[in-house]
Amino acid sequence: MMALIEYYARALTRGRFSLISFAVQPLSFIFIVYVVSGGRFLNTALGGAIVSFIVGVGIADLAIELVGMKTRSRFYDIIMSLPGSNWKKALGISIGISVPAFPYVVLLTAVLLWRLGVGAFPRMLGAIISLWLWSVGVGFLLGVKGKEPVQVMRLSNLLVTGLTIFPPVYYPVSVLSEWLAKVLIFFPTVSASQVLSGAGGSVPLITTLLWGILGLIFLLRFKGLEG
Repeated sequence: MMALIEYYARALTRGRFSLISFAVQPLSFIFIVYVVSGGRFLNTALGGAIVSFIVGVGIADLAIELVGMKTRSRFYDIIMSLPGSNWKKALGISIGISVPAFPYVVLLTAVLLWRLGVGAFPRMLGAIISLWLWSVGVGFLLGVKGKEPVQVMRLSNLLVTGLTIFPPVYYPVSVLSEWLAKVLIFFPTVSASQVLSGAGGSVPLITTLLWGILGLIFLLRFKGLEG
């Protein structure tokens, strides 16, 4: 597992430009929401950016890498021949793929803690871990079931956009109608954003934790890319 983490960490952080370009969209949305709302939705925008980083590396980057392994059969054979159980290999790949997002998640979390207080940290940490587990679980599901890299790339990008841009992730659910807000709060990205921004009660946290457990089940069931 550690070998996989080290491999992906080195490969994905080698170029500074790639790390900067990776962060352009989430940081841009923070700026846009801040300007449009006059600063009122800053906490939600910061939480939304954290959600976007996590979901992006899980559902998009991880899924694309996994389906790409099928075309690099020798590389896949090497990974599957490494010692250790398959779920540990899955976890190693997931952590390694997530390394580029880690500095941004830490920075944005620190800013939110400065604004909300350190008492919010346990809830935020639980939301981050749960959302990450759910995202990589979905990423593995797409990577295992997908056959063509281009199709998986389009589907994963569509899912990331549909889960982070249109729902109330960068903006609060309070701007929507009451019935729509009650439905969307059960989306994993929406509930996680609510927890990270310090809004809502126990329902968003419980919802996010349950999605995290589902993602963990996906990881534990990983047997190989053959499906």
